Amino acid sequence: MFIVIALSSGWIGVLVNRLLGTPDSMDSAGTAIWIATPLLAGIVMGVTDPSLRRSYIASWRPGRLRAYGVALAVFPLSFAVAIAVGWAAGVLSPGGLGAFGGAVAVNVLPTVLKNIAEEGAWRGYLTPALLRRRLPDPAVWLVVGVVWGVWHLPYYLWFLDESLLRSVLDVPPLTYALIAVPVTICWAPLFTELRILSGSIWPGLIAHSIANLSQIPVSLGGLPITPGWGLLVSPVVGIIPNAIVLAAGLGLWARRTGRPRGRSR
Repeated sequence: MFIVIALSSGWIGVLVNRLLGTPDSMDSAGTAIWIATPLLAGIVMGVTDPSLRRSYIASWRPGRLRAYGVALAVFPLSFAVAIAVGWAAGVLSPGGLGAFGGAVAVNVLPTVLKNIAEEGAWRGYLTPALLRRRLPDPAVWLVVGVVWGVWHLPYYLWFLDESLLRSVLDVPPLTYALIAVPVTICWAPLFTELRILSGSIWPGLIAHSIANLSQIPVSLGGLPITPGWGLLVSPVVGIIPNAIVLAAGLGLWARRTGRPRGRSR
């Protein structure tokens, strides 16, 4: 039920914008519906489910602190490696990134507020609800990653300015949206492990916000990349940075479950 509600929210938002006669944008009523609905559904379902109520309420507390260092480090590392590889290959120059510090600062509060809604939905409710059903960890990653990615489709297709998408990767919005779904799947192990490790949504929120804020200079044209190289070195959708994020998540999972030791035996 939660997944159906969450995936319907953006399309309902688009319909509301049509009924109101307002243009689709990040400031529209439809966008507010898209962002808020999964959070509200998660709150209602988390609080009313006796098997999840205690952990759901606890997830809004700071939780265990050991996850915060990972949350702070992974995305800056992934961005730095992608930029370093691209710079070494001569396909990008990071010289223009510093000009967008003001744009990043202005977006800190909106980004955090948006990510409270996202993390409250995906890590506050959906991830622990799936774990409670004793699904294998890879199944949890796949379900959460796909739902999280597909939920973004109205955002890429209607709410977000197409010029911002094309400044990251010059492809049609639908193509970009389809590329973005594997990206969220790559992120899902990390965010799942941060939730398990901390018992809280806040490390995931910090990591998510760092990722989003780091993407702002890229989307504003601060990191032009030679055509054809974006899918490899783009800090947003590139294979290199997202492989690092995936490896970090799998590393945390292996440490928690002892899988490498299990294979060595």
